[in-house]
Amino acid sequence: MKVYLGRAVTGELGPRSLEAIQLAHRALRELGAQILCERVADPDYRPGIDRPQLIGEMMRRELGEADAGCFEATGRSTGVGFEAGWLVARKRPVLFLYDADAPPASAVVLYPVFDNCLAVPYRDLMEIDPAVRTFCATIAPYLSVQAEA
Repeated sequence: MKVYLGRAVTGELGPRSLEAIQLAHRALRELGAQILCERVADPDYRPGIDRPQLIGEMMRRELGEADAGCFEATGRSTGVGFEAGWLVARKRPVLFLYDADAPPASAVVLYPVFDNCLAVPYRDLMEIDPAVRTFCATIAPYLSVQAEA
């Protein structure tokens, strides 16, 4: 399973977004997922280091390979919305994690209207691991069907 990992890296960042995405990254690794865009889990990753064209090329390639998406959606980010929307349009399952104490402004994240989206608020970072594991277990049969098609 190839999972695209995403979080806001510019703009209004959630207070625990980096920690949350690092925990999601760890859970996905333990489940044996191939993680795309894992640079967002690196505490040393800073936007603006790479040329915008390179970022766009990497994003296009990684989104095209993704079987699913896992996003930390606290704060405001047009990038996260674009990435998640692209996966949703391709009928890929998407998990939105967000800090319940600092919920995102997006109604689509708070109340997903698409069958292939799941939003999980967390109050404690210890809730991230089980949310990711449950999501992956839930989508596993879907991914098997996609692979056979």
